Amino acid sequence: MKADLHVHSTASGDALVEPVQVLKILKARGFGAVAILDHNSVKGSVAARSYAREIGIILVRGIEVSSAEGHIGALRVEEEIPRDLSPEETVERIHSLGGLAVALHPYRMSTGIGEKVVRRCKFDVIEVRNGFTSRRRNNRSEALAKSLGLPATAGSDAHREDELGRIFLELPDCDNEEELLRSVIAGKGTAKGTGLSFVGSLKGSMELTVEWAQRGFRRA
Repeated sequence: MKADLHVHSTASGDALVEPVQVLKILKARGFGAVAILDHNSVKGSVAARSYAREIGIILVRGIEVSSAEGHIGALRVEEEIPRDLSPEETVERIHSLGGLAVALHPYRMSTGIGEKVVRRCKFDVIEVRNGFTSRRRNNRSEALAKSLGLPATAGSDAHREDELGRIFLELPDCDNEEELLRSVIAGKGTAKGTGLSFVGSLKGSMELTVEWAQRGFRRA
């Protein structure tokens, strides 16, 4: 099954697709699972929960938290986590809620937490392929995951309809969120998807950098 484990909805503030529409689009594109990880908000994944059951797609609850040193994903979490905590405190909060802590796009300049943070914190999973990260940096993330013996996840990081599902994790068929996450932790996932072209990747990076500058180089 295909699982896009990092997408955004309008609950992020900088994305254009409503939570229910995210599920509808990915279901139509042959996906069996999705994780809505909105910026510092669980509203998107909570809003889509009942519709996910209705159409038969697995929704992984989650949030993308802006820690003091970069973005950290939380899977299997439906409570908001304060932003601007240290990475260690953020990971601890995620674990206290029964969630899995994900090092998202660790090598991204504007919002990545960097290798040193990944190595010193108790992450459960590393995002090895991200739709808005260059191939070189995704390759570094994959190498980091292998060096630490941590399982991989992957996601489009979509903020618009056309971006949904362009990067995904291929997994054995699962029936629910818990079974899917056990499969991820067991290392059964394979990151796939072509992502952006070189020009598209450059444009995406420029857009992220401009947004970063507009925030006064403050993380989202």
